[in-house]
Amino acid sequence: MDLLIKLTRIRGNMLPANYQYALSSWIYKVISRANQEYSTFLHEKGFGFEGKQFKMFTFSQLDVRPYKIFGNQIQLLGNEISLNIRFLVDSSMENFIKGLFMHQHCGLGNDESTTVDFQVTGVETKPPHAFTDTMRYECFSPIVISTLRDDRSVAYLSPEDPAFGAILIQNLIRKQSALALHEGGITSENVKGTYSFRLLNLPRKKGITIKENSAQETKVISYLFRFQLTAPVELHEVGYYAGFGEKNSMGFGCVNIK
Repeated sequence: MDLLIKLTRIRGNMLPANYQYALSSWIYKVISRANQEYSTFLHEKGFGFEGKQFKMFTFSQLDVRPYKIFGNQIQLLGNEISLNIRFLVDSSMENFIKGLFMHQHCGLGNDESTTVDFQVTGVETKPPHAFTDTMRYECFSPIVISTLRDDRSVAYLSPEDPAFGAILIQNLIRKQSALALHEGGITSENVKGTYSFRLLNLPRKKGITIKENSAQETKVISYLFRFQLTAPVELHEVGYYAGFGEKNSMGFGCVNIK
């Protein structure tokens, strides 16, 4: 499901540029208020396959226009902002999840004195898309793809790297397989199809800090770009609703259809 969340600013106007972790925490909190068991499952376990755990949701960058940038902060010049939140869930869950976000309060910031407070004033469900084997996408939030070096350190790959497309596709296969195992179905490894990735423009590099100013602070390198993907339809659905690449529940890998 694809939700458009509209928020009205009620206090503060300086938003940290690295707001992804705070926004992800808010989404988990909203879910936990209604279903603690499902929230705990997503946060602590998720859908597993071959040692990988997937949360099966993603969200876009905030649409904060109009705004100004001051160092590592965003000055909000208007009162209304919005974002998209996507969940790969059964259709029977859609009305339940939509209702969770209505009239919720959302505070985004690194500490209480600088937190910007919002009220959810609208929740819209966007209609489902009809996917085909070949689709073109544009990043709605940056995509993260990484691999381990020989010394076990993390290397973040650019979409221009020859290995990028194959890793992105393998990530989709693992997500679909994790979902299928959870539901008792067949995995993507048994679904035949043609796979290819093609970069359509010059990617824009974006560094994002997770858990900024904490002992768990992590710096992530991600990219914004347009791309064409050929894969079985079910993998397009996984990518669109659960996110492409890694760290989707932190707000990475959300795309628009071109």
